[in-house]
Amino acid sequence: MGKIKKEIIAYLKENAFGVLCSCARNDPRATPVRYWNDDLIINIFSEKYTAKFKILEKNQNVSFAVYSAKPPAKGLQLWGRARVFTCKDPRHDACLPPQVKNSPKIEAIKKTLHLIQVTPHKIVMLDQSRKSNKYFKWERGKDGKAREKEIKTLRGASKL
Repeated sequence: MGKIKKEIIAYLKENAFGVLCSCARNDPRATPVRYWNDDLIINIFSEKYTAKFKILEKNQNVSFAVYSAKPPAKGLQLWGRARVFTCKDPRHDACLPPQVKNSPKIEAIKKTLHLIQVTPHKIVMLDQSRKSNKYFKWERGKDGKAREKEIKTLRGASKL
């Protein structure tokens, strides 16, 4: 595992809230969500009655953002594809966080929840706590291989 990927995973694990961004018919939607990650995959449970599922039926391309509100600035944006799993799909239960898997409360509500899994193909991270190379890019190429890059200048970051 590359150094940048490790930093991204650690940052994702430090946080639990992000913004899922989707779009259908030129109507963008940014939804604050609670998430947890498994490696670079973002898992989100959400009530199946919400509008985001109608959008995801039409367009699975999404972005996802996580940021730290306190200085120094730190955050990331991820671009990828979302897949939705209903409670009838075995992957739905398999992705439950360990702390709630056997909870009686979750048994009662999981029928109303769909799982959204976001698999990234590109992630850009900003970390202003570092003295140099504040921007990082992780990307999965068309050949399936992961590539990592440290961006040394603001001009370089503007090309991401």
